[in-house]
Amino acid sequence: MVDDHSKANMELQQIASTKGLTLPTGLDEKHKNELAKYSKMTGPEFDKAYSKAMLSDHVKDVAAFEKESTKGNDADIKAFASKTLPTLREHLDMAKAMNGQKGAATKNSNSNN
Repeated sequence: MVDDHSKANMELQQIASTKGLTLPTGLDEKHKNELAKYSKMTGPEFDKAYSKAMLSDHVKDVAAFEKESTKGNDADIKAFASKTLPTLREHLDMAKAMNGQKGAATKNSNSNN
């Protein structure tokens, strides 16, 4: 997941740059607080909280990218969303599997995608 998200972020940075836009370079307050909370956890407590957060975040991300890919106003951003959506759906399946949800992908996902 880290590699995929890093690649997508680099691509989005390039798109933003061509449009004269500057993307945030750091975490917002909400995500700083989440990071602080998770950094105090270990073992099963961390695993449970992290997997729950990954599921929630990817559900929201897939919905946002689906909307942008079909209803977005900027052709470049629409294309980016459409291109990135299959990977986000795969990550959602991974998150579902981590949370023991039915309908999750059954393939081996031990890679750092």
